[in-house]
Amino acid sequence: MKKNNIFFVVENDYFPRDIRVYNECSTLANTDKYRCFVFAPRNNKNKEKFFEIVDGNIRCFRYPHYEAISSLGLFLEYLNAFFWNAILIPVIVFFLKIDVVHVANPPDFILPSIFWLKFFNTKFVFDQHDLSLEHFKVKERKENIVSKLILFILFLLEKFTIKLSDLSIATNTSIEKYEKEIDKNAVTIVIRNSNKIQYQKIEDIPKKENKKLHLGYFGFLGSDRAAGVENLKNIAQFLKDRNIEFTFSIIGIGPGIDLLKKLLAEGNLEKYFIFYGWLHVNEAFDKIINFDFGILPWIQCERNNLHTAMKLIDYMCCGVPVCSLKLKEQLITTNEIGIHTDSFVDMAKKIVEVYHDKNRYDKLREETLNHFNKYLCWEIQAKKLIKAYDILLGLK
Repeated sequence: MKKNNIFFVVENDYFPRDIRVYNECSTLANTDKYRCFVFAPRNNKNKEKFFEIVDGNIRCFRYPHYEAISSLGLFLEYLNAFFWNAILIPVIVFFLKIDVVHVANPPDFILPSIFWLKFFNTKFVFDQHDLSLEHFKVKERKENIVSKLILFILFLLEKFTIKLSDLSIATNTSIEKYEKEIDKNAVTIVIRNSNKIQYQKIEDIPKKENKKLHLGYFGFLGSDRAAGVENLKNIAQFLKDRNIEFTFSIIGIGPGIDLLKKLLAEGNLEKYFIFYGWLHVNEAFDKIINFDFGILPWIQCERNNLHTAMKLIDYMCCGVPVCSLKLKEQLITTNEIGIHTDSFVDMAKKIVEVYHDKNRYDKLREETLNHFNKYLCWEIQAKKLIKAYDILLGLK
């Protein structure tokens, strides 16, 4: 059987570190219908190879990467990515006879930069991981002629990308609706960010070794206002003020780590926190299973209502109850299973209340794991992805 060649393009993370792109690639590559290639930035720190075969069947091409450390740096990073994408993608597409170019965002300029490939019957898939406009609004709070111009350009690029695409993939129903509002004729499907099933039932999870309340955070920690770094500190302060013994584990990297450490030092809270830095997701799971509760510190804002936090999935697949504000997509993702409150003070109070009610807490853990395994796991998302590709290429 002839295999169709799928070319994944990613800019804002490395491969195979990008779990979503890796899951999508491996899912399609492990069928007898698809052959997968990847084009991604090179992780200079880890001295990644410019060409590598991952898992024996995914061929990854990497281009020189410029990593941003400032607003100007981000512009240069995108300019660098635009150059390599515009020059090398067409060469690879023609040389390898690519059938589909599958682009992950942000940024949203990749498909517009190679739009002319549509004239050669190349199909485009837009995998909208994030809403670029909402991210920019959070980072740039000042309204002036420059910010308005950038927003207008971002809107045009996003709109053009969706209209160019033969299939648009959203990470949740809010983003799918958003895509339909931009182009009512868009062919869309929801493929959630997710993990494979880790534990079939609660009894399979190793017993927690906690002697006191153990809270945790996993993932990238931003320093912008939407990330809500100070809320991690505020929860800890609430518990300390009430003489409740606890440990708070932080697994991840990001500019918010330094900000959090500064806030903790000001509140004399450092002794309650353990910082693990970046861990591969499989290593992280060994730590997450010991969390009594997984915290999402996001504040109320439009971006946080439209996006689903991947860390919620990571918590739930380990049977760890989720704690977040009443954010739209977090409630949909968890099916309101967990602790969802209007404020972080109420969240801290509820955590203590549930933690000290063993039967209630055990039931919450079981509901959390069951919901993940039944509705959210990658095994379910993979079937939807394969079906969508089969329809796109007329194989079904």
